[in-house]
Amino acid sequence: MMDLQAIRREFPTLEKVVWLACAGVGPLTCRALAAWEKAQRSLYQEFDPEAWREVGRIQDRVRGLGATLLGVDPEEVALIRSTTEGLNAVATAIPWRRGDNVVITDQEYPANAIPWYHQARLHGLQVRVVRSRDGRLPVEAFAAAVDGRTRVVAISHVQFGSGFRADLAGLAELAHAHGALLVVDAIQSVGAVRVLPRELGVDALACGGYKWLCGPEGTGLLYVRRKLAEGLHPRAVGFPNISQTEQEDLWEALCGGRGWVRDFAGYAQGAIRFEGVGLNPALLSAFAAGLEYFLELGLGWIEERVLELSGQLITELTRLGLEVVTPGDPRERAGIVLVRGPWDLRDPSTHKSVEAHFLSRGIRIHVRAGGIRISTHFFNSEDDLDLFVEALAEWQKGKGP
Repeated sequence: MMDLQAIRREFPTLEKVVWLACAGVGPLTCRALAAWEKAQRSLYQEFDPEAWREVGRIQDRVRGLGATLLGVDPEEVALIRSTTEGLNAVATAIPWRRGDNVVITDQEYPANAIPWYHQARLHGLQVRVVRSRDGRLPVEAFAAAVDGRTRVVAISHVQFGSGFRADLAGLAELAHAHGALLVVDAIQSVGAVRVLPRELGVDALACGGYKWLCGPEGTGLLYVRRKLAEGLHPRAVGFPNISQTEQEDLWEALCGGRGWVRDFAGYAQGAIRFEGVGLNPALLSAFAAGLEYFLELGLGWIEERVLELSGQLITELTRLGLEVVTPGDPRERAGIVLVRGPWDLRDPSTHKSVEAHFLSRGIRIHVRAGGIRISTHFFNSEDDLDLFVEALAEWQKGKGP
């Protein structure tokens, strides 16, 4: 049995705040913060030559940890700075044809909508939007939108607002039957529930590291199925994106002063060809420490705990007669719970007053998609949920600011 108090001590933020906001940003662990500070000091204050030589190994380490997390090969993982960067890396590498279409949904966060509309504008594509049903997006809702000209079905694994978790295996089957790719924004699922893209049939998946993985902003993982990656040409390339052999030869030429301006013969192996240039090694050190902690706890236990807490919260909110948008079925949710009631949250000033009310009671939540969004993670306790429900009842009675 896990020691919840020991786990909570790993997150200093929890000493001051009831953190129910990982769908926005996750708190750093002590070990991640220590790794970040150590790397910053070694790299940028002491300029330790060994620390700089270690940068490549840090990148390899994060790719390896990311591969273990996702159940894929390290060559299928690229390091990215944001979900948006990862999705754009894939979108810009697809050889589009005028008249192709992309299928998205009406629940997508802008990170998984704007890149596809941008490609549509550049290449004469059609963007088809699947409408949700009471916040749900079942596979059958996509059937009429996907056809022989569909190149990509793009969806968030877990929706940022409703918290609905998509059936990726079912969507992959549908997409592949029409020769299309399934591209997934997984920032709201990876770290909260177990996500195995290869097993699910996903072709590409991107997730930033700063939400449910509790890493620093500016980190993230991009998975691209090996065979797919080898057939795509990245639109943005630099030194890290060419083959390892050519990198080594080019570096020797740079140092030795001989013919370093030259063409290159091949891209880096697998997904690394899509990797961003200028990745911050100190951030990656912190990210690695956090990933190791998650793997140490066990992804199965984390998912079980997240679903247990979100389920308890849904039960309590339903008992209070409120509208819970998030599905009760654990197969269709993760850590996000969206609740609505007899209140109007469309006014921006109301958003701020609601969040201020909870924050004044030491509780961090968000207003999203016309409701109050609560994010339960493995470090939360049942007491956290009780405090939230009490603060919600107080606000409903008009006692809040």
